Amino acid sequence: MAVNSLKQTQNMPSSTSALQVGSKASTDVKKSEAAQATKSVANAYAKASQPPAQQAAANVQISPRARELNLARQVVESTPDVREDKVAKFKSMIERGEYKPDAGKIADSILSEAIRDELSKDAEVALT
Repeated sequence: MAVNSLKQTQNMPSSTSALQVGSKASTDVKKSEAAQATKSVANAYAKASQPPAQQAAANVQISPRARELNLARQVVESTPDVREDKVAKFKSMIERGEYKPDAGKIADSILSEAIRDELSKDAEVALT
């Protein structure tokens, strides 16, 4: 009977060898997880370094108000500061005597606009 019990204990793994097997499996799992995390980070860096055309298109919606503002900006940018055609037209009309601007009204308008501009700089002044 002593021989049988000795054979049984020899065939059974010892508790330290079972712990070693379990420890090895745990280490293998951790290494696998670390490898996957490293691969995931590498993929993220590779994707971020691609030109925008190669990245997946983002779903962006522009509001109608933003479209209007963009159109207004484009119109303002495309309009010259001085409209040479209007200047030439009025210049020729003045030379021919067909247009006689009132210097007083022009001066009043220039001063009114300058005053409005100055008042608009002060946030406490309400414009009507």
